[in-house]
Amino acid sequence: MTSQLLLFFAAFGFCLLAILLFYPLSQKIGLVDIPKGRKQHTGAIPLIGGLSVFSGLAFSIVLFAPEDLNLMFYLLLTGSIVVLGAFDDYLDLSVKLRLAVQLVVSLGMVFALDLHLASLGNLFGFGEVKLGFLGIPITLIAVIAAINAFNMTDGIDGLAGMLSLVSFVAIAGFMLLWGQPEQALLPMLLICALLPYLAFNLHLVPGKKIFMGDAGSMLIGFSVIWLLITGTQSETASFRPITALWLIAIPLMDMVAIMLRRILKGQSPFQADREHLHHISLRLGLNPRESLTLITALACIFACIGIIGEYLMIPDIVMLLLFVIVFTAYILLLQNIWRILSNLRRRLRGRQA
Repeated sequence: MTSQLLLFFAAFGFCLLAILLFYPLSQKIGLVDIPKGRKQHTGAIPLIGGLSVFSGLAFSIVLFAPEDLNLMFYLLLTGSIVVLGAFDDYLDLSVKLRLAVQLVVSLGMVFALDLHLASLGNLFGFGEVKLGFLGIPITLIAVIAAINAFNMTDGIDGLAGMLSLVSFVAIAGFMLLWGQPEQALLPMLLICALLPYLAFNLHLVPGKKIFMGDAGSMLIGFSVIWLLITGTQSETASFRPITALWLIAIPLMDMVAIMLRRILKGQSPFQADREHLHHISLRLGLNPRESLTLITALACIFACIGIIGEYLMIPDIVMLLLFVIVFTAYILLLQNIWRILSNLRRRLRGRQA
């Protein structure tokens, strides 16, 4: 217990130290986010959140964690993702190059550690759905999707960090309580390393605001999918694959909904716009902190549905159908939000008259 506490304090402390060291350096080399176009913040903000979180993880694991080949491979692969994200923050890399590197990292996870989706559980009520040879390509798609889903949520202060925190807390709880206590170390370290970042990002530390950057959002997206596969695919799996969907419901639904909308408009699914859930909440009149609170609360509700379903062992097919219903309602609501609001305003004006 003492050694684990040392690990957690080390992850927190090293991340905090990295922020303090990287802050002046980022301003000197130009690793900052300058407001323009869709970006409406004030001043040049250092893009060091991801680098700092990874530093906290890496130093705490290398210096204090028991030797674990899986953790070393995790650091190697996430380090590659962080480097990619840092270069993207600095140089604005092409989508094709980012996807190519993400694919290589995903292949490393699959073939170096044999960590991939082999089963979807009893998803349709007719027995276990084994993926066989389809497991590897589906895993590659899932990893790239998770990386980009969390990347797309990084649009207002604290959102990507808080959504990932919800996922990491739920995953850590499952692993601690239901069969994988050794695997719970990683999500708990991620939680500890995220806390200093969130304090600076949410301006709880006056005068030193920072952003996560693509390095950070890609890091947490890769970490979440790594943990979801670890938690669902081993012999001592602590939760079912269907539950994993509920733990990342907001990033997943927002990514799919926005990509479908772009494709239907004849646009690239990776084209940036202001149609994400956090953009819509701002346009509805909420301020950034209210939007953060609302979306995080929704993520907590969805995660709790998954936790309750797992605890009560509600059949997979019931949880899947419920997820499909929620997902469909989410897409329809976002597609018709302005029409719904217009009708509501018209009715309110009619009653007042």
